[in-house]
Amino acid sequence: MFFYLSHTNFIFYSVSILKTKLNSLLISHGFSSTEGGQSLYVKLSNSFINAINKKKLVQGYQLPPTRLLAQDMGLSRSTVVKAYEILCLENYVYSVQGSGFYVNDIRNKKIKYSLRTQKEATKYPDISKRATQFSANVTLMNRGHERGIAFRPGLPPLDVFPVRQWQKLTNNYWRDIKYSDMSYKHTLGLDCLRKNIADYLKLYRNIQCDYSQIIIVTGSLHSLSIIGDLLINADDEVVVENPTYANALAVFKSLKARVIPTQIDSEGLSISSLDKVKLKKGKLIYTTPSNQYPTGVQMSLKRRLELLDWAKENKMMIIEDDYDNEFSNWESPITSIFGLDKGHRVFYQGTFNKILHPSIRLGYLIAPPHFVDSIKAMFEQSFRFISPVTQKVMSDFIEKDYINQHLRKVIQVVNERKLFFVDQFQNLFDKNIKIQPANQGLHLMARLPDDMNDIEITKVLMDDGIVSFPYSKYFLRNEKEKGLVMGFSSVSKPVIKQKLEKMSRTFYDYQRS
Repeated sequence: MFFYLSHTNFIFYSVSILKTKLNSLLISHGFSSTEGGQSLYVKLSNSFINAINKKKLVQGYQLPPTRLLAQDMGLSRSTVVKAYEILCLENYVYSVQGSGFYVNDIRNKKIKYSLRTQKEATKYPDISKRATQFSANVTLMNRGHERGIAFRPGLPPLDVFPVRQWQKLTNNYWRDIKYSDMSYKHTLGLDCLRKNIADYLKLYRNIQCDYSQIIIVTGSLHSLSIIGDLLINADDEVVVENPTYANALAVFKSLKARVIPTQIDSEGLSISSLDKVKLKKGKLIYTTPSNQYPTGVQMSLKRRLELLDWAKENKMMIIEDDYDNEFSNWESPITSIFGLDKGHRVFYQGTFNKILHPSIRLGYLIAPPHFVDSIKAMFEQSFRFISPVTQKVMSDFIEKDYINQHLRKVIQVVNERKLFFVDQFQNLFDKNIKIQPANQGLHLMARLPDDMNDIEITKVLMDDGIVSFPYSKYFLRNEKEKGLVMGFSSVSKPVIKQKLEKMSRTFYDYQRS
């Protein structure tokens, strides 16, 4: 139980009354967690302001604690905190230390210039349907990453990045710079980097391609956007693994594609499941065969060949997102689908963001020769090119074999931290919360009992500075399977131990509540 303070009386409300009354009030005054256009904290503050201006919330009314309102409305606590800060800045609400937030006297109040009044003063055009699709479909982007890096999936060991080597190569670039180097560069990337990537992939992935097929991109999502813009028309069908990378779904849906979920078995994307799909306008198959995201299943060689045959028979293209291949194929590599393809039916995408650090924003896309000129034309009219400085430094990093040295160190640290994480987790958590076995990659998954809400748990953990993603959100349709997808390699062992201990206490409190 908790109370709101009115003018003279204490009025007591239960959690259920808060949900039915205050939530309904805020929704009726403009709040929506699904419609795009504004940040959630702005929409929440605006709904409070509307309710206050219409005297639905009167002077002296005590707002609920931030944690409780966040829990009841399905928001992160940081969203509610930011909304309350706006209300205080605009004098709609005042705070009393140790007591809470209260509605102010708004009579004769002059509204300050703010996000809200700026919006009211200017009539903006409606947001495009495509942008609205991103707002509706992206479920795992911008999830409080400023709260910390433990245990964000997909992060490499950031503390082993070779800063001095990178700094030396960068200094060399600027020392030898020519004025002509600062002009417009090759749209698809520097030739030196594309050639070195071709050599790198030939050595590490047994991929044979001409460097002219390689396009330098910022990362996997950039590659998907390029392929989508190149091939997808409204109502074209894209086959995806289910579960899969949620942000990839957002890209396809924003292009008005029909996304077709396909089951996964112990060998990867299920061909028998594909055979049951009735396609009218099949165009693309998106797969992560080296380390299926998020399940960690590695596609067998037999299944890769079967998938190629199926794509050929159905006249579809394959997008091979070789996610985490550096960690999955080091000791016993399986030939990539691209390497098995004899009919130029595969787009192959990779990234350096997972082996160096995400902020480097550098990856590559290998396109079948038939599509290269069209991609170049698209680039010249839109994106242009990636920073030549980063490209040249990366090229030298590969050429001088620094990348091999770094990879060996990263793989060693990743394996050590994975074993430590699993050992600590198993000691701290109940047997009904189990780590799913995984021999590769930068993430693990903890299965949760059916009665646990993984979406709610991730929000609670985020308030404690622990980042994890709800497994249920990786499915195209609502699923009963619950779990937490977590990274383990971005922080040191002492931090892993500290965060897991904190996490176990949070779980204990959650289960008791």
